[in-house]
Parts: sequence; C-alpha cells; structure tokens
Amino acid sequence: MKVEMMVKDKTLILTDETPFFIMLRDLFYGGDWYNMKKDFTEFVNEIEDLEFIEKNITILGEAFYGPIIWSEIIAFLNKRNIHPDKFEHGTVDGLYELAIEYADKDLLGDAKNILEFALKIDKNFAPAYEFLGTILIEQGNFDEGIKFLNRAIEVDPWLVQAYSTLGEVYYNKGEYDKAIGYWLKEIEYSPNDIFTYFMIADAYTRSKNYEKAIEILNRLIEIDNDNVIAMYELSQIYREIGKEKEAEIVEQEILNSKPSDPNGMEIWAKIKMKYGKYEEIVKAIEPMIDESIESLHLKALLIVPYIKLGKTEKARKFYEELKQNDFWYLFGKKEIFDKYLTNKEKQLCGIS
Repeated sequence: MKVEMMVKDKTLILTDETPFFIMLRDLFYGGDWYNMKKDFTEFVNEIEDLEFIEKNITILGEAFYGPIIWSEIIAFLNKRNIHPDKFEHGTVDGLYELAIEYADKDLLGDAKNILEFALKIDKNFAPAYEFLGTILIEQGNFDEGIKFLNRAIEVDPWLVQAYSTLGEVYYNKGEYDKAIGYWLKEIEYSPNDIFTYFMIADAYTRSKNYEKAIEILNRLIEIDNDNVIAMYELSQIYREIGKEKEAEIVEQEILNSKPSDPNGMEIWAKIKMKYGKYEEIVKAIEPMIDESIESLHLKALLIVPYIKLGKTEKARKFYEELKQNDFWYLFGKKEIFDKYLTNKEKQLCGIS
C-alpha cells in the first residue's frame, strides 16, 4: 500500500512500512527522531516526513503500530538489511521492557530472542544478561543460565537479583556453600533484603554449620530488632545443638517483642501461649481484627486464649467462622489446639 498526501505544500508518502519507523524510534531511541537519523541516514526522507507529520498534524505513537510483534520487527529488519550494529546511537531499554512483556505472557522463546538481539547491540547491558540467564534456568538449561548470570554481575556487581538467582540455583542443587557465597554477596550490596538472611541461615543449617547460621540470624536481628521469625529460628537452632538456656533467652526476647508483620504474629502468639500469656495475646490481636477475610488467621490465634480466659462463646464463634470459610487453614492449627487445650476445653468450643 502506498498513500500520497499534501500538507502545507509538502508531498508526504506513507507505505505499509511507515509504522515500523515509528516503532523503531520508540523501541530503540526512546521517541527521539534526532538520534535515529544519525543511524538511518539512508532513510532520512522517510523519517523527516514523519517528523513533519508530528509537527503539523498529530503525534505519532503506539496507536499507529501497536501491538509490537517481534517476528514482524525481525522480518522488517531483515528485509531492509538492518543489523544490530546499525543501532549505534540507540538504547536497548525498550527491548528489555518488550522482553518482560513477552515473558509475562509466558512467551519465553520470544523473550529470549529479544534479549539476545539486545546484547548484540549493547554487550554491556547487564539486566539483559540477568534476565536471559533467569529464562534459561527456568527452561532447565542451568549451565548456560549460570554463565549469563555470572556475566551479569561481572558487568554490574550491584545487580543483586543475579546473586539471588544464582544462590537459588545452587541451593536447589544441594551445593549449599556456593549458594551461601552468592547470597552473602547479595546482602553485601542489599543489606536490607530480609528473606535472603533466612535462606543463608537455612543453607548453613542444612550444612550442619550451626554457628554460622546463628551468626547470620543475629546479624538479621541487629538490622530488624523485632523480627520474631528470626528470633524463633534462632531459638530452634539453639535447641537443635542442645543449647536450651540460649533458646529460652531468645524466647524471652520474643515475649518482650512487638511483631510488626502478620507472618511473625503467629510465632509470637505461640510463644505467648507456651508461657500462659493469654491476656497479652488478646490485647494485641483484638484491635487488629476486622470483618475482612484477611482477619481469619488472626481469629484462629484468639481461639485458645479465649477458651483459657473463659470466653468460650467468642472462641466458638471464631472457630465456626473459620470452619465455614477456610477449613484447611483451620485444620493446620490442630497442632496448637491439641497442644494447649484439654479434651474438655476442645469439646466446649466444638473442636473435634
């Protein structure tokens, strides 16, 4: 198709390929015609026509070419004999975003091809190495994936996600020392990445290196003083190696803490139950209860304290609500009920 139009005494020619020039500008040059013309001197006339349209008629954007189909871009580039080294003044940020879109749609093959094309343009674009390595890992190509992830951190040592993924790969392979090495590097650059501390502690524990596990958990607690989960893990390791006194000291710290996240609340409540601090549990949790479904797990933690404090009707009400809305979650709390309630107390609440 070819269309000729006259605008302000200037003849403009539009073809089926015109949208591709707009697409290339947005994808490789961030919407900048100036830098695009530096690379595409042989297409200056087409580009200047589009600049003229934007100045005198309308802004040219995604509406003129979307959606972006990678196979169509490649076909256009091949037809025009345009190679990656052509984009000397371009960037690959747009390609990276496009690869994410394809990956989100589970089109990993296309995402991989886009990233490989990006790296032909910019051999030092670390995020592309990291993303490509992650895709290869997901596809089961571990050796190649590891190679690209290591290349990513070679180019950009601050790319913490690459350390994280490498740690996961070696952890899943049972190579805990290597996993720990990458994760320690990750928290060196991102010391507030709480989850990684737990993974390091777990890897040390699996390697029977309990002292190092204790060390990393204490390091986490220094950063996050009220991290109940870290305290609990620490107490469990102390028990594992026969240091009961140290475990009890940590449990006392849990008793005196104020958990700030829901994940730590259950552990905190269990320790409070162990020491019979039922009123403190009720006082802390009741203000957090509302009618949303998210409150169900908090209501489950109040059943034992309510029964112990003689508030059987409240306990029964929450138990029935949980039974109707989330039976399997309630079933998972059977261990708590069996541990802290007598058979008679369970019967009063209707717990079977």
